[in-house]
Formats: sequence, C-alpha cells, structure tokens
Amino acid sequence: MIVALTGVDGDGDSAVADLAEDLAMLRVAAGKRVLLVSPNPGHYDPQLFDDLVIHATARSPDAVLARANVILALIRPAALQRDGCAELLARLKFVQSANPSAQMLVAIAHGRRPLTAHQAGSVLVFVAQLPRARLADTLVLEDGGQNTYHSRHSELELPAYKQDQRLCAPEVRHLYREIFPACPNERRFAALMPRACPI
Repeated sequence: MIVALTGVDGDGDSAVADLAEDLAMLRVAAGKRVLLVSPNPGHYDPQLFDDLVIHATARSPDAVLARANVILALIRPAALQRDGCAELLARLKFVQSANPSAQMLVAIAHGRRPLTAHQAGSVLVFVAQLPRARLADTLVLEDGGQNTYHSRHSELELPAYKQDQRLCAPEVRHLYREIFPACPNERRFAALMPRACPI
C-alpha cells in the first residue's frame, strides 16, 4: 500500500514529516516491510516493501500523490483562515481526478485551544470541496515545540491503548487504524488481547 502525506508548506512545519514517521513506525511494529520516503528520495525499488509511507511536500511532483492508495492531507486552521489552503485544495482536486480510486483523508493539526466555530466551519468547507474525501481526525499538536499529537478521540480509546505509549500517542494509533484497517482476524485478536497488539 502507498500512503502519501502532504500539507501546506511555508511555515517551517515539520508536522507532516513527524506524522509520516510515526505511521511508518507503527506499520513496522505490525510486521510490515515499510519504506519511509522523504521529499527528496534517492533511487529505491518499491517492490521490496509491503508499504510506502511518503512525505510529499508542495514541491513534490503530483505523480507521487497520483499513485497513492491513501492520501492524507494535514492542514492547520491558521492556514485555512489565511488563504483557504487554495493551492493545496487545487492540487488535491487534480490528484483526485487523476487517481479517483485513492482514499482521501483530511486531518487538522492545531494547538491546545479548541477550534473556533469559524475554524470548524472552514475545515468542513475544505473537506466538502473534495469529492469522496472525509475528515479523518483532529490532532492537537502540543504547544511549546514538542511535536506530540493528541486528539479528541483519546476518550474513545480502549484503556489498554491509553496505557501503552511504546511508540506514539494513542491518538496517532487511532489514525493509523483508519489508514490501515486490520483484517478480520487481526481485529478479533486485538479485541481479545488488546495489550498484546503492538498498535
């Protein structure tokens, strides 16, 4: 599976890169051969890996997104308020037309303060403009320079997931399960033995 993560460049924001790294680590913990592809990759053979997790910046070719199975766009409310993320929206629409079978997810990263009504409306308008896209999660990026994600979904997590901080926050594992849904046997096992599940 090819998962491409993108967002709005220009703010010196490493949130997309950090989230790509977390998702790749979780996939490796699940026993998959994963290649984390940087924005300026060298030559690699994708057939050697089960999954590719690609950090696609605004400068990455559209072909990177056009061949992905899942596209995750991480946006910040401040960028939405500034210009509506018009360039990112146009790019995602173009990629959707070139790759209509790709699953399109949008995640919002913001600080500890809840979204205002205007910000929440801007997010919903952004997602509504992308056919077949859905809002995957709202990730709260810790203030103070620590790139640690949390989300409102933490209240819904199983207690075992909340206690298990081996790789990353439980909320990132929630997003992981949206991107990489478990096969029926894995789901059954995770329900019976949640602490034994690495993710």
